[in-house]
Amino acid sequence: MRDYEAYFTEDGSIGLYSYAEKDVFHSKFGALTEAWEKFILPANLDDFEIDNLKVLDVCYGIGYNTKALMSFLINKMNFKKKNIFQKILYIVAIGLNKLFKKNKILLSYIDSINNNNNYSFLIDCLDINEELVQLSPLFRTVKTPEEIFDSFVPKIFDCFDTYYTIKNLFINLLSKFSPKNRKEIKELLDLKFKNMHIDKEYKINPYVNYILINSLSEYYQKEFPSKKLLEMIKEKQNRRFFDRTLINYAKFNHKWGYNKSSRRNLSTFLHNIYYAHLSSRYKKVNFKTAESLFNVNFYVDDARKTILKLNNEYDLIFLDAFTYTKAPQLWTVEFLAELYKRISPHGLLMTYSTSALVRNTLLENKFYVGNIYNKKTNKIIGTIASKDKTKIEYPLNNYEIGLCGTKAGIPYHDPNLCFDKRDIIDLREYEFRHSDLMSSSKYMKIRSMKNE
Repeated sequence: MRDYEAYFTEDGSIGLYSYAEKDVFHSKFGALTEAWEKFILPANLDDFEIDNLKVLDVCYGIGYNTKALMSFLINKMNFKKKNIFQKILYIVAIGLNKLFKKNKILLSYIDSINNNNNYSFLIDCLDINEELVQLSPLFRTVKTPEEIFDSFVPKIFDCFDTYYTIKNLFINLLSKFSPKNRKEIKELLDLKFKNMHIDKEYKINPYVNYILINSLSEYYQKEFPSKKLLEMIKEKQNRRFFDRTLINYAKFNHKWGYNKSSRRNLSTFLHNIYYAHLSSRYKKVNFKTAESLFNVNFYVDDARKTILKLNNEYDLIFLDAFTYTKAPQLWTVEFLAELYKRISPHGLLMTYSTSALVRNTLLENKFYVGNIYNKKTNKIIGTIASKDKTKIEYPLNNYEIGLCGTKAGIPYHDPNLCFDKRDIIDLREYEFRHSDLMSSSKYMKIRSMKNE
């Protein structure tokens, strides 16, 4: 975290500011809210056949887009509760299966108990920053005063004016005790921690971070969490941003994880089964049911190198890289061409960017392109693209398409997906200077005159 500054956003989730890029990773108004409104809700997942959903998260960062997606899918499943007899048989089956090396009969029984044969969610997460990937499941989310009030005061009383008077007093009082950002970062980002309400459906499902910890434990083996990572978390300026329970679970997995237990170490293995299925954190056997739905893979490298190794056809692609002026490598015609090759015929690509450059790059790659609207504010908050025209609810209008054809829409190029950042920018600047296209300012002036 030496190069980053963590801060509380207004919905209680954690955001990051990069000193190197002089830019934020997340909206200061709500990192988690942004993930839902720009990536999950616009996907209209209720319209998808989600049985075998495949997702590519480009620039995973600290994972809010993936966490929001996993939360949506877990909440959608509506797992059936199991009686005590089923729970005992399930635990015994897992224990015997471990001892007898994945016995087919036992695996079949476990699947039948889980009732998850019809669902499989693949999520491939790409990021170049190993430190942030490892930290991603350990961040906490602060409960806002409004959430606390709503949790113990029935909503039925909201028909009375007194309800709102008491609520405002409670929020103002509790806000004084809410976590505060450092003065320097508060002034730098103009942060005002108002404890804005976060919709209940936007919350991260309790299982999600544990599933990600297990996936990272498998990916890094005994290197996660590393001593260096734990020392960083313990530092005074950092520890308030992390969840102690999640850290303890990651440490437990590192030392005693049942995937690493030997057959001889039976007592440890049985303890792990207890921890995973019967402890207070996992009173519901549904955790393992939920975990079995997901195949989360991490690729920590330059996304341009990784994309060439991936052969999946994705239903959803989240393109959440730094803005194109900071990370042009991931906004080039050639990189988006690779994404086009790997998106399914009815798949969706979503990004927060609304720039003419990004939209024109998508158009050059034969995507159909449209706007992502925030239906609460009726404002455009992102861009959506697909091979399927019918998937675009709000297509670009003539003005927006025309803007893409100006100098502002001149795309970046990276012919062999290996150019340096500076070379990519210089190449576009050269093309920009020698272009005969109309400037965006002139185009907007002409259009405004026509509309008068």
